This record gives sequence, C-alpha cells and structure tokens, in this order.
Amino acid sequence: MNTLMDWVAALDLSALYALLALTAFIESIFPPAPADVVVALGAFLAARRGASYPMVVASIVSGSAIGAMVIYGAARRFGADWMHAQLRRLKLIGAEEKLERMYDHYGLAALFVSRFVPGLRAVVPPMAGALRVPWLRTVVVIAFASTLWYGIIIWISFRVGDDWEQVRATLHIVGRRVGLTAVVLIVALAYVGRRLWLRHRAKHPLA
Repeated sequence: MNTLMDWVAALDLSALYALLALTAFIESIFPPAPADVVVALGAFLAARRGASYPMVVASIVSGSAIGAMVIYGAARRFGADWMHAQLRRLKLIGAEEKLERMYDHYGLAALFVSRFVPGLRAVVPPMAGALRVPWLRTVVVIAFASTLWYGIIIWISFRVGDDWEQVRATLHIVGRRVGLTAVVLIVALAYVGRRLWLRHRAKHPLA
C-alpha cells in the first residue's frame, strides 16, 4: 500500500483523474472485478493526494458510464443470443432473466434500481442493449445511478480517515444497507405492479 501511495503521490493531478477514469472503464467492462473496492481504493488514494472530490466523482462516473455503454453497444450490435452466451460464461444468466422480467413490467425504473443491487448491477448495460432500450435513456439512467452510488463510495473514502481497512469496513456496511434498500424497492415495485395489473384485468377481463 505504501508503494502504491508513493506512486500516486508522484502523479500529476490531471494524470490521476485520467487513471481513475481508465480504472472505472476497465472494471465496467469486466464485471467480475470487485468494482466497489477498486473505486474506493482509487478514491482513497486520490484523497490522500489532495484531489478534488467533484473531479474524482466525475472521472470515475464518466469512465464507468463509457465502459457500460461499450457493453451496451456490443449487446445491441450482436443481439440477445450473444449477450446470453457472454452472461452464461460469467455465470450471470439468472440475474439477466430476473432483470428482463422486471424491465418488462417497470421499464427504466427497474434498470435504475438494479444498478444498486449486487448481482444485477453488471447485467443492466448488456440487457439494455439486447432489448434495444434507447441509448440516451440508458446512459442517463446509468450515469445518474452511478453518480449516486459512486458518490457515496467516494465520499466514504474521502471522509472516513487515513485507515484503508476502516474505509473497507465502512464500505461493506453501507453497501449492504444500500443493497437491502434497493431490494426493498424492487419488492415494492413488484407489489404495486401486480396490484395495478390485477386491477386492469378486473376492469378489462378480455384484454
């Protein structure tokens, strides 16, 4: 860790922001990587370097969103079969099926909430591409959700202190709580959607 901090300390701030963006881009292309820990470590090192919080957020969110849209573009170009094959290789096929059912019922709200749920987060860009969700809507949803989520992670890295293990422990607690909240929101969406569907069927039994 000391060697890494010394290396980061020698970087120009503009180079550091570019490195953070590149790191976020790479982790969004390879979803099995521990994205939250990678982002938190990068933000932690940037904070020790005296970097700007808004610039760190902007760098990481932009890199992550661009990487997500690369995956979106590939899935849109090569189609659902290609996407299923890639997700199956990464053992994410079950998550994709859940998210697809949610999107059928709740549209963009399902994509937004799913960006906060471990196991579903990485599936949002390829599924949106395979389903041909308009690219502008997709990038807005991904960028907004990423700004909220990574903003929290980076804030923790900036504010918790100089102890990396303390940052990791706090990140674990916050991540678990945010993930639980997102799951609750998904359940609430499912409940409301089912009630609306049953009400529609009652009024239009032949529809």
